[in-house]
Amino acid sequence: MRASYVVLAALGLLIIGRWAAGKTALNVQTVAGGAFVVIVIAMLDHGSTEEIAKGIAWILLAVAALNPDSPITAISDAINGKTAAAAGQSGLTAAQQKTGAGGPNA
Repeated sequence: MRASYVVLAALGLLIIGRWAAGKTALNVQTVAGGAFVVIVIAMLDHGSTEEIAKGIAWILLAVAALNPDSPITAISDAINGKTAAAAGQSGLTAAQQKTGAGGPNA
């Protein structure tokens, strides 16, 4: 897959994630920064720098996917939340449950 396509996918993921989180999806910074990254990666995506461009592009996609506003993060949080609730786990250690909200030093 071309590095330019991977960067476009990362930008799309960032925009969709921000929109889904109720934040401003497109602003001047997002458009200008995205255009700059796509142009630089597209220029590096040929010849001897192609592997470097692909590496940078995949790192950008990973950053976009692991961003707190990412739809992937929201899906994994929902799955983890449902799994913990279904198992009856509160997410607290035995010591935390024993002492309550005040903590062990309260």
